[in-house]
Amino acid sequence: MSRRLLLWTAAIAAALMLAGLAGLDYPLARAIRAAGLENAALFREGLAVLDTALGMHLWFWLAGVAAIGIGLVALAWKRLPLPPRLGAVLLAAGLVQVATIATMIQGKDAFGRLRPFQVLESGDWSRIWFAGGGSFPSGHAAFYFGLFLPLAAVARPVWLRVVLLAIPLFVVVARIDLARHFLSDVATSALIAALYALLASFAFRRWLPPR
Repeated sequence: MSRRLLLWTAAIAAALMLAGLAGLDYPLARAIRAAGLENAALFREGLAVLDTALGMHLWFWLAGVAAIGIGLVALAWKRLPLPPRLGAVLLAAGLVQVATIATMIQGKDAFGRLRPFQVLESGDWSRIWFAGGGSFPSGHAAFYFGLFLPLAAVARPVWLRVVLLAIPLFVVVARIDLARHFLSDVATSALIAALYALLASFAFRRWLPPR
C-alpha cells in the first residue's frame, strides 16, 4: 500500500478539519446558499446513483461486510481463479471501512452537531454542538473514504488511483453542496479513514507491501 498517499491524505484532511473548526465552516455554508449553488442537480442525482450502486440504502454496512467476506473466501481458497492480491485488498478495504463507520457513529452520538441546512434555516449559530444533530463526522465521507481510500493506496496505475479517489471527493463536495455537512465534518471522516488505512498498511504488509 502507498503510505505516502495515505499520509498526504491524512495531512490534508487534518488541515481542512482544523480550518473548518477554526471558522471556515460557517462562511462556506452561507456562501454556497447565497450564490444559489446549494442542492445542485449534478450532486444530488450523482450521489443518489452512487448510494444505490453500493447498497447504502439497503444496509449501511453492506459494502464493508461484503468486502470482508469475499476477501476471506479468496484468502482461504487459493485455487479460486482470482488475482493473487484480491483477497487481501478486499479484506483490508472492508476492515478499514467498517472501522471508519463505527468510529463515525460514536462521533455523531458524542458531538450531536446540527447540519448546515438546520442552522441556516434557524439562523441561530450560537449553539450547534451537543444539540442532538448528526452532522459531525460525516457518514457518507466515512463510507466512501473508508472503502475507496485503501483501494486507491493499493492501485498501481495512476489513472485507476485517480478514479478511486475521485469518487469519495465527489461525495464530500456533494454533501457540502446539499447543506448536509460542514467542511470539517467530511474532513474529519476522511482523516479517520486515512488513519485506519495506515494501520492496515502495517497489518497487511505481508500481502500488500508498502510502495
